Amino acid sequence: MDITIKVPDTLAARAESTGVTPKVFVEPLLARIAEIAQQGLNRDRLRDDLADDWAHFQLTGLHLDQGEVDSWLAAMEQGQNPGLPELHA
Repeated sequence: MDITIKVPDTLAARAESTGVTPKVFVEPLLARIAEIAQQGLNRDRLRDDLADDWAHFQLTGLHLDQGEVDSWLAAMEQGQNPGLPELHA
């Protein structure tokens, strides 16, 4: 996809007076726009995943309690590979 950005003449003139090409200050802007777009996609994906997980829980009742999750995370923090804990109803 090609994106065209019209740089205001005053900004272009200021950039030229310092020897900076428009490409130098537009590329970081485009990178930030791409990053924001990706964050939006990730947020949408997370929302969809959470909705799917909630629906699965409502159907099955399978879950972990807080203590189980805390123990699992603590083991990973200590460099262990405890595997995924078993869900239960």
